[in-house]
Amino acid sequence: MIYDIIIVGAGASGLAAAISAKRTNAKLNIAAVEALPRVGKKILATGNGRCNLTNLNAKSSMYSNSKFVEPVMSKYPPENVIGFFRSVGLMCVSDGEGRVYPMSNTAASVLDALRLEAERLGVELICEKHIDRVTRKNGIFTLGELSARKIIVCTGGCASPSQGSDGSGYVLLKGLGHRITEVYPALVQLTTEENTKALKGIRAKANVTLKKDGKPIDRSKGEVLFTDYGLSGISVMDISRSVKTGKYDCIIDVLPSCDKAEAEDFLLSLDGGVPAENALSGLLPKKLGQYVLKKSGINFLTPIGRLKSSAVSDVVRTAKGLKFSVSGTMGFKNAQITAGGADVDEFDANTLQSKLVGGLYCAGEILDVDSVCGGFNLHWAWASGICAGRSAAEK
Repeated sequence: MIYDIIIVGAGASGLAAAISAKRTNAKLNIAAVEALPRVGKKILATGNGRCNLTNLNAKSSMYSNSKFVEPVMSKYPPENVIGFFRSVGLMCVSDGEGRVYPMSNTAASVLDALRLEAERLGVELICEKHIDRVTRKNGIFTLGELSARKIIVCTGGCASPSQGSDGSGYVLLKGLGHRITEVYPALVQLTTEENTKALKGIRAKANVTLKKDGKPIDRSKGEVLFTDYGLSGISVMDISRSVKTGKYDCIIDVLPSCDKAEAEDFLLSLDGGVPAENALSGLLPKKLGQYVLKKSGINFLTPIGRLKSSAVSDVVRTAKGLKFSVSGTMGFKNAQITAGGADVDEFDANTLQSKLVGGLYCAGEILDVDSVCGGFNLHWAWASGICAGRSAAEK
């Protein structure tokens, strides 16, 4: 049997592609092939098990290679993706920051809706089958003992290999002549040269700036989580997309809600007998305040009234510019996504079909497209999957 379409990888983009293709032409024989024992395992881990499946603010400018992303995003904006999920039996709700979740508040509902719809439409789901090589001859793709007229590669990148993204898709594409840009772990925790064990578990709202060679290259704002190995939290994971090779500094303003003068005035207005660590506890978590004082060379118990205004100024300056030397990341094992991937210049931005190999399509994380936390990367998975599935079926 020669399938009309085989989708390699039955994760987020793969399931969306399968459903979209079958809806476009119900007569096609379509199979989705998954290496793991079940489809969509990685979906279950998204959004801390809640599945932040899109964001109302998603637009092409939020992504790397935004010009390539634009045609897909214009056809499948957030409201269309939400409509797609409604059509498979899933109601969605949004929070105050535009993040969209299933009404059930559980990622299992998302996976169930996709899997059940694929099965209802007649998509063949083939699990525990790893595709390690693809060849094409006389217009037919051969994937081991399977054959297809068209294939859609949706294998993901290298992030979270235990959930199926092991980089194998890159090998398939290279074998078909495609170029893969250098890949890096993204939306991942950062390790630091500084010892941060004293700050372990502390969370703080902050503005974060990533610098390389003293020049800002990325910025974010939101929560920072201090760990025993370095830095985590949404704002840190957002800038991790820009950490590649070389040395970086992470500058953290842990007083983002007030300017320097306002914070100084507050500290100088306090009773002079209040110990410095107590004075700072009105601005920061106690251990974080102690860390700032230590960095400023001030004894925790020194009464705030004994500090010169210049010393108080130094304390606030330190709090608004804590500097950490980035030694690396926690790697693909802990990363949520992959930065880099299949060179988008080799794909048609409107159909996601290869410009090099007719009948080959790609969708999702395997392409060199990524964004920040908040549902944007999953939105690309759904939108690109729907687009590739429909394009392949129409052909």
